[in-house]
Amino acid sequence: MFFLIPIGSEEGVRRLPYFTIGLIALNAIIFIITSSIISSQEQELFRIHQEMEEIEIRYYFDILEQDPNAMNNITIDEQHELFLENENIRWEEDDYAVWHKMYDEYKAKFNNVIFNKLGFTPKHFGFFKLFTHMFVHANFFHLLFNMLFLWLVGCNIEDTWSWKVFLGLYLVSGVIACLLHTAVYSASNTPLVGASGAIAGIMGAFMIRHYKTKIRFAYFFWLIFVPPIFGSFAIYAGIALPIWFLMQIVSARWSVGVGTAYYAHIGGFIFGAAVGMGMKFLGIEKKYVAPMVEDSFEKLKMSSQMKEVYRKMDINDTAGAMPLLLAVLDEEPQNFDAPLILARIYYEKGHHDDAMLMYNKALDVVQISAASDVVLSVYEELREKSILQKITEKNLYNLAAVLESSAKYKDAVETFGVYVKFFPHGQVRAKALYRVYLLFKNKLDNPAMAQKTYDFLKKEYPDFPISK
Repeated sequence: MFFLIPIGSEEGVRRLPYFTIGLIALNAIIFIITSSIISSQEQELFRIHQEMEEIEIRYYFDILEQDPNAMNNITIDEQHELFLENENIRWEEDDYAVWHKMYDEYKAKFNNVIFNKLGFTPKHFGFFKLFTHMFVHANFFHLLFNMLFLWLVGCNIEDTWSWKVFLGLYLVSGVIACLLHTAVYSASNTPLVGASGAIAGIMGAFMIRHYKTKIRFAYFFWLIFVPPIFGSFAIYAGIALPIWFLMQIVSARWSVGVGTAYYAHIGGFIFGAAVGMGMKFLGIEKKYVAPMVEDSFEKLKMSSQMKEVYRKMDINDTAGAMPLLLAVLDEEPQNFDAPLILARIYYEKGHHDDAMLMYNKALDVVQISAASDVVLSVYEELREKSILQKITEKNLYNLAAVLESSAKYKDAVETFGVYVKFFPHGQVRAKALYRVYLLFKNKLDNPAMAQKTYDFLKKEYPDFPISK
């Protein structure tokens, strides 16, 4: 058994990607609304199908006599269509009126299934379905993996090109993907659903625009009687995404039928990559997109120095960005972005002590402003790099407290535990243990661990006021 899943990119964003989050939320809401309806519709269709099949099975001999392979590799719907076209039931038969009544009911209900109303069926072109198919997903895992990839690449494209360009690229990529899929499977009656074609377009653009950004993957490998192997690794987008694209080409070549829309993935990715190349080599981003993005940041009252920092970071000029960032630290002591960007630069260069100094400075600033969402993003970054234990005692405790207040109870327990371990004489170590005890007892429903924590707390700090 082997799993390889992308879990994030190592490039931050300048502000919260509201539009990407909104798209993910919209797709999730639509799935929640439609999933129960679709389940009910499919159950009703299957009931009618079984009743029709009870009649059809008595006439299969005539069909197979004409064509022994007629019933091979056809869907339930195609089975009924074949039965109708061959006129296997003569009008004078008692079954004729019964079967045709059920067939009419089946077709009416079939056409009202959400996948058929909103999905794009290549054999029956529908203009609006070129767009609606992107927001309907076949099942939970279809939605989950699509949204995972959208989060992986969407945040940075939205941040770099603005939500307007991002939305345009998303929708047009989805349409292009759908059209290529239709060109390959023009006679298919199977509806195309899902956002994967649109997301593939964003992935193609990400490959060109952020080719030096590292994508982190989690892996899990397990064979029977062998201990599982798991962990994570990072690889440049300029390497990972072309490999993914080649896998789609190979899969499309060897796939049977239209179960997975590989050609939609291919079409969307090629279009997104073409847009990325046009933005870069035709100067479109520099002439038109960048000024628009800068204007939006102007509305956020970003300093001219920070705008220049982001411009230099966009072209990977870290050497040019560093003196500007140091100047911002002196002039804007409450600026959170400057120390965080410096921390990432130092860490990438291997200057881990300087990196930790900047991470702590960034946390000092952001915790004063109580911006919990930003604190959580820094926490994920520190945890991913396995340097959580290197931040200051104050910041580590405050970080655990923010996690607790954000209902991330397991992460809070882990972070309080890091505090207890690495600060054996910490000023609030007893309080950290008490918080762990309460979390195990009241939030995580783990009385065994709550008791162990309680016993350890009373042993280490017998005078600490606590009631069970």
